[in-house]
Formats: sequence, C-alpha cells, structure tokens
Amino acid sequence: MIDRIERCIVHIGSEKTGTTSIQHYFSKNRAGLLNRGFWYPKSLAYADGRVHRRLSDLGRAISEDDRRLTADEFLSEYDSAAASGAKVAVISSEFLHSMIRKRGSVARIRNFLMPHFDRMQIVYYARRQDYLISSMHSTAIRGGFTTDHSALSVYDGKGHHYFDHLQVCDLWASGFGAENLICRVYERDKLLNGDIVDDFSAAIGLGIDANRAHIASNKSLSLETMFALLLLNGSVHKGNTELRRRLVAMGSRRGGQHLPLLTKADALQFLERFVESNQAFFAKYVDPSLATDFSTDFSGFPEAIPKISAENILEFIFSPSRPERL
Repeated sequence: MIDRIERCIVHIGSEKTGTTSIQHYFSKNRAGLLNRGFWYPKSLAYADGRVHRRLSDLGRAISEDDRRLTADEFLSEYDSAAASGAKVAVISSEFLHSMIRKRGSVARIRNFLMPHFDRMQIVYYARRQDYLISSMHSTAIRGGFTTDHSALSVYDGKGHHYFDHLQVCDLWASGFGAENLICRVYERDKLLNGDIVDDFSAAIGLGIDANRAHIASNKSLSLETMFALLLLNGSVHKGNTELRRRLVAMGSRRGGQHLPLLTKADALQFLERFVESNQAFFAKYVDPSLATDFSTDFSGFPEAIPKISAENILEFIFSPSRPERL
C-alpha cells in the first residue's frame, strides 16, 4: 500500500504577523518535526528553503514547464516524507496572502495539493489594519521602497483586498470551504503564551516545543532610524545596501523612539473603512471564545508625528556620546 500523508496545513499569512518566526522554526527543525509526523517541504521553497513561494508562484499561472518541475520535485519529496511516517504537511507563505487575489489562482493551488491529502486546512492570522499598514510602511522604508513619510501611502500600492480580512478569507473559502479555515488574531493577548510560534503550533495540533530557542525577527525600527532611512531612500545612495544595513544595525543598538508614522486620528479614520467587514469576518471565521473583534487600544499611535530635523538625525547617528559608528 502506498504511504499517504493525511492532512495538509497551508499557512497563508497574513503578512506582518510573525510569518518569519514560524518559517524559521519549521525550516530549522525539519528533521525533528518529521520524526513527530510533521513534514515541512523543501521542494516548494526556493534556495533558502524557508518560504514556500513556489506554491504562491504556481497559483499565479507559471509556465507548464515550471509547474511540471515543481510537481515532480514535490511528489518525490512527498513520497520520501510519507515513507518516513509523516502524517501532516505544513506549508507556509505570506505571499499566498499578498499575491493571490483571484479564485482561479486559489483553484490552481487546490488542484495541485488536494489529490495528495485527505484533508486540507488554511491557517490565517489577522492583524488590525492600522497596525498592519504601519508595519508594512516600516518594511518599505527598511527595504528602500518608499520616500513617503505617511504610513497611509502603502494603501494604494497594496490595494484594499490586502487589508480586508473578510475578502481574503472568502477568497480562500471559495476553494477550500469555510469549515477548513482556521483564523487567529495577531494580538499578544490572543496568542498562546503571547508567542506566534507556540500559537501556530497548537493550532495545527503540533504542540508546544518547550526547548525552542526564541529568536526575535524583523525588529521594529525606531523613529530616528526610519527618518534616516527615508533620507537615504531619497538620495543617490539608496542602492548602497551596506550603508542601509549599518543604519538599521546602528538604530537597533541605539534605541530611540518607537512610534509608527501614523497618528491616532489617522489610524482611527483608516480603521473605519473596515468596520463592517471586520464584524463579518469575526462572525464568520473566528472562534468567539478567542475574540469577537480587534483590540480597541490606540495608545501605540502618537497624537502627532514628532518633527525630526536633518541635524537631529545626524546627531542620532554621529553623536560623540555614542560609541557606535557607521
């Protein structure tokens, strides 16, 4: 009898909800997890072996040759994992949230995976939209993709769907069924032990790894560091990756103010766009014993964005009282 893996978990994000931490843990512990019956494929990832972006790309209608290559490599690894006793496959790619926008794309992913498993489940973490847009703006600044000082500038580039949890989950439910969606809330007091990896592990039936090393991922940028990077992003030196790396590292060491580039008033106004869809999302997809709405705490947003002059930024970077240097 051919060995078969019973269940497949597809973690689709959303982006900016600790996906890097989950992927780091599962990719670094493949062998140990396989011994416990959980298979984290290499074949659906590219060179780093961490993010299953090849599955995201497959959903976007890649060439037939690329699809066949992905399928061949996946099935070969599948057979090996099944023979080793794997009962659950775990797939994780936040690009399934950010890049998959059409039912046809979801159907391609379903048709690729479903023949090989008895049950499919989709795991989705929802973050309050004002926090989501602020975090994405910080990421855009870090990567050199924006010179805009307002977090709201991210909205037009990402589009409404990216922030609308109801639309995202309805899209995936169209291919896999609402009953197969596991929707969690990305807020510390809603996560098991306040930890995304523990929460995800428990949600998929893996259990908690008490010996797991806790590694901080994607540490937030200080206000001073963001302003320094925005200056870099608007200069002829924006492609200097070493300078960018050193600025981020320096900012991490020196601390500074940790505030989003979004005022409390703008955060409230932005969140108003999603009041009805959030209510429907929680009612339809979230276990009411976990939450019936997002937190109403806005204390993390400033009343006004502090003004930081170029002189203040230079002081932050080069002050003689600070031993670190670029």
